[in-house]
Amino acid sequence: MLKSLTFGAAAAGVLFTFMLFPTLAAATTVSFTPSPANIGVPFQNTNVDLFSTGLNGTTLSGQSLSLDLLLTNDLLARIQLLNPGQLGIVLTVFTNAGMDPGFAGTTTGFLINPSGGQLGTPQDAGRDQGSDGTFSIGLVSFSPANLGGANVVDISGVHFDTSFPNTGFAVTNTQLRFTLNSNQLTFGTAQQLPESSTLALLVAGISMSGLLKRRQIRR
Repeated sequence: MLKSLTFGAAAAGVLFTFMLFPTLAAATTVSFTPSPANIGVPFQNTNVDLFSTGLNGTTLSGQSLSLDLLLTNDLLARIQLLNPGQLGIVLTVFTNAGMDPGFAGTTTGFLINPSGGQLGTPQDAGRDQGSDGTFSIGLVSFSPANLGGANVVDISGVHFDTSFPNTGFAVTNTQLRFTLNSNQLTFGTAQQLPESSTLALLVAGISMSGLLKRRQIRR
């Protein structure tokens, strides 16, 4: 999915300093709830899927939509960006089509910070459709530049400005997929996740431990 999405023109990366952006304009909220068993568990080299019925019954009529895909219960997703270019965040919409349901229209999106504002610069989203009645929109063009050079980001969700196909089918489910590859994701509340300074020390400690082991082996 990550490599098969089709794109419009790539959004230009802009180097910027992280700040609180204004609160997002009114949007349709679609809520996603991670399993309690996944809270505090670091995920890496895998896909993490969340599901929501929040759009169920919506008819595909070519309507323009502003979507906030938000984690519930004050949860955040902390992403350690070891290789931002390998990160993908994709919304897949399931329908009753039983065939190609059509492509979403031109779509842009960005990450949402813990305060509900924009984090990073907007991206042109990839778009896809499947013969199983699904269509997808996704952010797959992350880079150090459009994330401000951050090594770790905390997000409360993802925002998309899009339009649905005009084919008359109905939504039956939605899936939010995090494709991580070498990046790492952990769900938790602000209180459950370690402070960024503590996390940096842990990462530095792990790196130093690995370096010392390699030096010992070389001896």
